[in-house]
Amino acid sequence: MAARTRTRPRATPKPRAKRGKPFYRKFRVDQRALVFTIAAVALLVAILVLVDVPKLLASIRDWFVGTFGVGLAVIGVWAALGAVAYRRRSYDDRTAFLRGVGGVAAAGLFVWGLLALNSADWSVGGVEFQEVSLGGRLGQEAIGGFFGKLAWLSLIVVAMALLAPGPTRWLAESTPIWVEEAWERRLPHRAASGMGRGVQYLLRKPGQGATNEEEMIGSSLRERLDPAAFEDVPGQFTIIRPSIDPGAPAPPLIPSLEVSALEEDTLADTVETVADEEEGVDEPQQLDLGLGNRPGWHYPALELLNEPKPSATKKHDNSARGHLIVDTLASFGVDASVVEINEGPTVTQFGVEPGWEVRYKELQMKDEAGRSMLGPGNRPRTERVETSRTRVRVNKITALQNDLALALAAPSLRIEAPVPGRAIVGIEVPNDSASIVSLRSVMESKEFQDSLRKSKLTMALGRGVSGIPIVADLARMPHLLIAGATGSGKSVCINAIISGIMMNASPDEVRFVLVDPKRVELTPYSTIPHLAFSEVIVDMDKVVGTLQAVVSEMEARYKKFAAVAVRNVETYNRHPRVLKKLPYWVVVIDELADLMMVAPFEVEKLLCRLAQLARATGIHLVVATQRPSVDVVTGLIKANFPTRIAFAVTSMTDSRTILDMGGAEKLLGRGDMLYLPTDAAKPVRIQGVYLSDAEVERLVEFWTDERFSELVPETADDLLQQALIERNGDADIDVEDDDPVMEKARELTGQHNRVSPSLFQRRLRVGYVKACKIMELLEEEGMVGPREDGESRRVMEGAAARDN
Repeated sequence: MAARTRTRPRATPKPRAKRGKPFYRKFRVDQRALVFTIAAVALLVAILVLVDVPKLLASIRDWFVGTFGVGLAVIGVWAALGAVAYRRRSYDDRTAFLRGVGGVAAAGLFVWGLLALNSADWSVGGVEFQEVSLGGRLGQEAIGGFFGKLAWLSLIVVAMALLAPGPTRWLAESTPIWVEEAWERRLPHRAASGMGRGVQYLLRKPGQGATNEEEMIGSSLRERLDPAAFEDVPGQFTIIRPSIDPGAPAPPLIPSLEVSALEEDTLADTVETVADEEEGVDEPQQLDLGLGNRPGWHYPALELLNEPKPSATKKHDNSARGHLIVDTLASFGVDASVVEINEGPTVTQFGVEPGWEVRYKELQMKDEAGRSMLGPGNRPRTERVETSRTRVRVNKITALQNDLALALAAPSLRIEAPVPGRAIVGIEVPNDSASIVSLRSVMESKEFQDSLRKSKLTMALGRGVSGIPIVADLARMPHLLIAGATGSGKSVCINAIISGIMMNASPDEVRFVLVDPKRVELTPYSTIPHLAFSEVIVDMDKVVGTLQAVVSEMEARYKKFAAVAVRNVETYNRHPRVLKKLPYWVVVIDELADLMMVAPFEVEKLLCRLAQLARATGIHLVVATQRPSVDVVTGLIKANFPTRIAFAVTSMTDSRTILDMGGAEKLLGRGDMLYLPTDAAKPVRIQGVYLSDAEVERLVEFWTDERFSELVPETADDLLQQALIERNGDADIDVEDDDPVMEKARELTGQHNRVSPSLFQRRLRVGYVKACKIMELLEEEGMVGPREDGESRRVMEGAAARDN
């Protein structure tokens, strides 16, 4: 076998070293560029030799400054923004780039025009800005004339629409609403007079819907004008005679052309005049039922209430407190993070999101052969491997409540775990001092105005932990139980509820039954026309009789409902056969504990019966107590009052009595409360509104004005007197002819055209039964006429002469 021959590998040749080019070949000279450069240099040398350069530069400067003025700064800003846009390649998004260019250009031109409207005692070189304005000759000529200024003003609208289309659209949609609300608050009688809404209805195109109020106002306005003016224009107006729902919300004034020009003192005469003109119409009840039986009530303006004042107190650094909460929880082995901070008037809520509880296991590291790997010191090398990951339990955070209070140096601390509807734990830390929440600030909010359009019993409660206004509807509660220690803000809350309803409801819409055993809290309201009875009940002997009178009113309303086959007061007031609407009744009891001490069984029975049955009749209860013990707030009472408010109490037992849970014992007082509505599983923390005594006095003075004296509705003192007679027996109410009260009654009768028992009650300070006796004696003397369908009687002719 032949031996193999081994071939030697061929050697790879070494690469040759590249020879460098001569230095004169590294540069290529562009002959044309060289020629142009030499020519430019020669021209520059010639200019420098032949021309006066400083004078030339000064003339160029004067031309630019005189033409553009300070608008050169706008051009510089445009150039800088263009460079930034080119650097960021903003032109890739063509649509956004063009919109931004248009917006910046419009904004710059608007600023340029604004400069052109001003002149200054400045001069740059030979240019005087007093002659050319700050915008130069170009800007001065551009905005000259009416159309130039109109085009200049339109530039800011174009700039806003291009640069911020979302906020611009929101502002355009919200501005008419703000104007209307401000108009209604400042001049409610003028805003509700209907001129604007009537014209809107007349100008409404066919097919567009209109509310009952707009239809009524527009129909009345059309009748006052020439109907032929609207019939001659085809397709512009839809002339429809509306059928007015008797239960529709009534505007406070007559929708006619004369009303907006009349003063308030001639409003009643205008109503009678318009009613006489409407006698020949097929629907005579349209105007009367739409406006109510007693037109002329006006609502008080919000200016009667104090304006909200900003708080000047020192605030904590919430960011530092948030870091302190996280570090404190981490020091106890709890992983958590603060995801949001909500600062309220009383407390600041830190939203804490629980972290993860991770467990690890140490495992030895091995090589490919399965042998343990050794580290420094010949020790086996290990690695940490995660074995499980679970969420931190909420009770681990709540168990550290006292430790968090210690770390934050807070007097008390409340933890809401979890926050309803959120995957966070709320830690509520008190502020340095509670900010005052005024009633006006909440009533001006959108939340209150939206609720007020649905119900006249809307209440302004306060602001939550994040500063959001909290409002509630008493008609949906339907009864409210309030508890709190002395000085916690309970009585202020009651005053705010009463005053808030009085701000937006007339005596024909809401009536109050006030029970004040303390004799000092509710007595300022003793003269308002909203009272269902002629006085504030302060005598404990009359309390049971008062509740019995309210029960009698409830039973009488149920009989009226059965007569027209309706189920509740809202349906009854809208029924076409109903001529007189029923007002809501709000029964306010300031101290339940005193009532339970006098007659516990009767008070509990009557309260429970009203709470169970009175909702459909429009009667609602607001009961308050400063001692929420089980003998005062019994289980039967608490079961019938699903909506509750708890102010600061002394113990957790009292908190559980009122709320069925703790938390009220940790409140700070002075309006700090927990509100538990019927549809919530947990209470909401609120800083209640504050109402001063001066505000109450102004509000009472408004409603007791003399212009409303003829509009005050009749009281239900006959029910109260009957209930007291049934309970305590008849009293001595005989009236003699020579009684001094009769002399005053005769004198009072000679001063009026019509009199009623309620007039004698208010002016002579007598009871209802005695006022009826006086009326009977005056009828026997021939001074007043017989009883009519109404509640007042006509004064006979010659009664004033006999009185004189």
